[in-house]
Amino acid sequence: MDGSRIAKARVLMELGRFAGARELLGEVLAGDPENAVALADMAEVAFRLREYGRALEFSAAALRRTPEDTFVWRVRALAELALARDASLGPVVVREHRAAAVAAAWRAVEIDPENADNLRILAATLRDEEPVAALQKLAAALEVDPDNVGVYLLRGLILRRNLRGPDSLRLAEEAFRAVLRLDPENAEALYELALIDLERGNRAAGEEQLRRVARLDPEYGDAVRENLEWLAREDDRLAAAARATAETTRPAGRDYGPSSTVAARPAGKPGRGRRYGWAIAALVFLIVRLAAAGVAHDSGSRSTTPSRLPSNYLQSQIRIPSFPNWPRQTFQVPPISQPKPSS
Repeated sequence: MDGSRIAKARVLMELGRFAGARELLGEVLAGDPENAVALADMAEVAFRLREYGRALEFSAAALRRTPEDTFVWRVRALAELALARDASLGPVVVREHRAAAVAAAWRAVEIDPENADNLRILAATLRDEEPVAALQKLAAALEVDPDNVGVYLLRGLILRRNLRGPDSLRLAEEAFRAVLRLDPENAEALYELALIDLERGNRAAGEEQLRRVARLDPEYGDAVRENLEWLAREDDRLAAAARATAETTRPAGRDYGPSSTVAARPAGKPGRGRRYGWAIAALVFLIVRLAAAGVAHDSGSRSTTPSRLPSNYLQSQIRIPSFPNWPRQTFQVPPISQPKPSS
């Protein structure tokens, strides 16, 4: 009976109906407060609902029953990481949560060092302050599981948002394209590639990609709309700047008529100045956002797009890895005295 309720709760979780899942898991725990599987799943539900303190409570209870369950350690690491990105808690508490997040992720790796998800979550906890070390962990994860979509996605995010070396953007693009080779309609990778197009000044390609993302995943609707609105405002700004330039460059006493196209356009290929203007505007836009991201990293804030977990990629804050493909506990939990395979 408990197994049936847990199975139904997991279906509800996949549908995003977390309140219903919590109710079913609560029924299981009412009859069996020490049910480690229900406790582990309740920790995940609390995390998805952004109740990070409750996620820590349930994960602690589950670990008292099954101390080597790496799934629970991963949930715990992510809950601590979310709290570490809450600047309102103050710098001392933020540092404590960040240290706890790294410690929990390391514990999962110690239990099962060949689990790619364990390495991925460890990289997630390291990325804000040790992005190079995080990339090393992801490289190890790819040796274990070369087709892990989540690993490639996190690699791309670190390269684009946490590192700004001369090859970072190119390597980030390669990582996102690796995601698409494995999952051609992955909205997260498509969204990041759209932003890369805009950063490079490829306005048309970026806009088309953004609209495709919105069609694939409605959760990106607000982010896509905000980007497109910004682009429209830049159109207006550039047009106004062109008109102002035309007015200031007209020779005195000469009448060019109602159109200032000639004066507004620099010598060279038609439209070239506008295209370069767009490239500069897009670059300034992304530099401002990345600068804001740096502040967010120092203060411990975060954000992200809710396909599995809430995440707004338009925002400059950091995405927390989602749960899909994470091995979960089975319904049969062996006694603590017996060895239990890690998840």
